[in-house]
Amino acid sequence: MNNFFQNKYSIGVVTYIKRFDTYFVPLVKQLEKVFPKVEKNYILNGYYDEGLQKEYLQKATEFLKTIKANAVVTHLSHQPLARCWNQLILVSKAEKVLILNDDLEIYWPFKWFFNAQVGLFDSATVNRSWSHFFISKSTVKKIGWFDERLAGNGMEDGDYAMRMALYYKQTEMPHSHLHNIYCLGVKNIIAGNPDPGWKGNFKLANNRFAKENEDFFNKKWQPQKSALPGSVHFMQVYCKLNQEFGTPVYYPFSELNTAQDSGKISTFKF
Repeated sequence: MNNFFQNKYSIGVVTYIKRFDTYFVPLVKQLEKVFPKVEKNYILNGYYDEGLQKEYLQKATEFLKTIKANAVVTHLSHQPLARCWNQLILVSKAEKVLILNDDLEIYWPFKWFFNAQVGLFDSATVNRSWSHFFISKSTVKKIGWFDERLAGNGMEDGDYAMRMALYYKQTEMPHSHLHNIYCLGVKNIIAGNPDPGWKGNFKLANNRFAKENEDFFNKKWQPQKSALPGSVHFMQVYCKLNQEFGTPVYYPFSELNTAQDSGKISTFKF
């Protein structure tokens, strides 16, 4: 079973300086044990203090040389989480990408449950949370890229779920996902963002997300008082896409046919 699944999906994780030692390093070591033969790609997102970021990138890349990373993408300044997710999809050699938050704990049962269900859908959340989800390149070709205009972090998942609902002509999206699988063997710590990389550029909302992301989402998906043609019932609110905010094609979809490891993305191969 392991040989069959190892080439069907890759694993991708985004982290940044303030969560590297406490959460990312232990997670990477767990992934090495649980998924030793599965392709793994990592993104080191940027930080507002350039001096500290340069020191961190040197330390982080040295650590990642000791493990079996397929590709490591580095950023000096903060990049939208949506862009980082897009990059994990672009560098993946596999059709599907399991994208994990960096503040997770992964154990052996997760692999067994995940491998048994990854073939059920093209894309799905795990345990009804976008903290761990998988997405296929064929889904991206249908729905589009994650919206990089969500410049901080927050609402990337809700935006994508709404677009999936419209594509598949769903009028209800009660749990911010179209498909879901359940897996044991994963613990979601939910560490929060006490000192996010985008600090200074954006205001904090609900102690977790960038307020600018929330504001952009509300402009793109305008709340309605009742169901209208083209609206989606999302999280107890009817929303309709503002056509002026259609999602751009950030990268040619042809780039999904082969993994991108040079040129547009700063990638290190070990």
